[in-house]
Amino acid sequence: MDSSQDSWQNICERQCNEDPYSNDGTMIFPLFHFILLFNSQSLKNDDCFHLLLFTNHCAFDGRSGFVLINDFLTLATSSDLNPIAEPLNLDILPLMNDLIPRPFGPLYPILTFLAKRLIRSEFRKLTRPRIPIKLYPLPDSQSKKFHVPRYYTKFLFSSSSVDLYDCLHKQCRLRELTLNGPLYACLLLAIHYCFPLKDNIRLQPFAIGAAFDMRSRLPRSPLTKSSVGLFIGVSEIELRRSLSIRSTRFWSLAKKCMINTRNQLKRNGVPLIMNILTDLASNEQSFQRFTRDFPDGRHSELAFSNIGKYPFACDYSKGEIRLHGLHVINNNSVYRTSTVVFVTCAGDGQLDVSLSHEIDSDERAKQFLDFYMRLIETCANEKLCREETTLTDILQSAQ
Repeated sequence: MDSSQDSWQNICERQCNEDPYSNDGTMIFPLFHFILLFNSQSLKNDDCFHLLLFTNHCAFDGRSGFVLINDFLTLATSSDLNPIAEPLNLDILPLMNDLIPRPFGPLYPILTFLAKRLIRSEFRKLTRPRIPIKLYPLPDSQSKKFHVPRYYTKFLFSSSSVDLYDCLHKQCRLRELTLNGPLYACLLLAIHYCFPLKDNIRLQPFAIGAAFDMRSRLPRSPLTKSSVGLFIGVSEIELRRSLSIRSTRFWSLAKKCMINTRNQLKRNGVPLIMNILTDLASNEQSFQRFTRDFPDGRHSELAFSNIGKYPFACDYSKGEIRLHGLHVINNNSVYRTSTVVFVTCAGDGQLDVSLSHEIDSDERAKQFLDFYMRLIETCANEKLCREETTLTDILQSAQ
């Protein structure tokens, strides 16, 4: 379809906010579908085409989208359009939650009881969010299956300079860090700057939800890198104590963020939380009681998903077609996180960042995303972000 009369961003936001449910909220169709947009008025050849992939919640873990996009582009650019004779895959993959070991043995029921009480106490804090929100109920979205309506989710998209991935990877390699460390650190600093507290001289702990690709992290798992479905584990990452903005070095914060992220894969992180959520979801009555504690359906303020690099070659049809950018977004449905940041990368060039949000003003949301991007650009610059660079230094450089 021709997108010259409307931007791909608006088309994506509008379609993602359509009600995906049918049959009184019990079914979601279709599983996935593609829309190819062509802007006939674009002055840049690289900006003429946009491929949109919409998936429902059975295959929305980001990596599944990568697999589907690669399959689509491979088939669409193949010179041989004859049907490929392959055996039909009749294997039914088990639910991922069934593959996650239940931790702590006989102590699990006691820890689950305590964890549920702690989680409910955290929900009460969401009535006074640090990131201010403004809710827009969607018309005719109230279903008998849910006790809260669906709300409109707004989207913002941004892309970095063309060599950011390579520069940031070089900075991390020198310090034996993963990219996830500085990306998380920059997100904490963006929250500190855009949504300040009274004590603005210290970086205060702030809980951020994290999603983990579990395809290669489960014992005896039949999952592969090409498995399509919902194969993520979730947990929450938070600093143990506040840090001085003036004296804390940026790369020290990035290392803390990396270690905290890795620690969530241990038994008191993803395994415990996923088993608790599985137990709650397996009983409809307990799940309904649990979700009634969500203020307006929100179960957290902010989540971050570092989906990472596109795991396939970006060139198709012998280089005639190239994937330049890749954004991932989630409209979060009924029970949701009010603000979600996604980071992806096609090739070794730019980072593509997406923001789904309910922030109280469009201007404030854009300020938040723009400042986050400037922080990432700053920490990737070896001249602006050295070993001795403090949090104050990097905040000033990004302003």
